[in-house]
Amino acid sequence: MVEKVEERGKLENLINQFQHLHAEYTKIWLDDVFLHLDWWISLIISVGTWIFWFFYRKKESTHRLLYAGAFAMLISVILCYIGSALGLWYYTGKLTPSIPAWFPYNLCLLPVSVMFLIQAKPHIASWKKGVFYGLLTAFVGEPLFVWTGYYVMTGWEYIYSVPIYAIIFIFCDWLTKRDSFEGVYK
Repeated sequence: MVEKVEERGKLENLINQFQHLHAEYTKIWLDDVFLHLDWWISLIISVGTWIFWFFYRKKESTHRLLYAGAFAMLISVILCYIGSALGLWYYTGKLTPSIPAWFPYNLCLLPVSVMFLIQAKPHIASWKKGVFYGLLTAFVGEPLFVWTGYYVMTGWEYIYSVPIYAIIFIFCDWLTKRDSFEGVYK
C-alpha cells in the first residue's frame, strides 16, 4: 500500500510538471505563433487541403475514403506522439498549442493525400502506390517542411519514413476495399 502511495505521488508530480510545461508552451505559442505568418500558413494548409478534397473526391466513395482517412489520422497522431516523445522530431508554427502534433499535417495533409491517391489510378497495384507515396512523402514532403522550418528532425532520417508511409497507405487502401462497404445499405 505504501508503494502505491509513493507511485501515485511520483505520477502526480510528473503530471504537475507536464501541466506547467504546457502552460509555458501555450504562453510562447500565444506570444510568438498565434496570428503570425506561420500560424496563417498552417490554417491555410489545414482548410485548403479539405476544400481540395471536398471538390475533387469521388462523391460515391466519400464514406469509404473518410474511413481510410480517419485511420490515417489516428495512426499519424499516435506515431507523431511517439516520435516526439522519443525526441526524434518536433514542430514549429503550430495551429494549436498542442503537444506534440502538427495538426495541419496529421489531420489534414496526410489523410487527404492518402484518400486522394486511393481514388486516383485505381488500376495500379496498392503496393506500387504505397511505395510511391512513401518515397514522395519522405523525400519531397518532409524535406519541404524541414526547409520551411515547420518540422525539425533531431534524431530521424527521411529514409526511415518510407516504409511507414507506404504501410499506412497500403493499409488505408485495403480498408477501402473491404466487402463490408458493399453490403452496408442493402
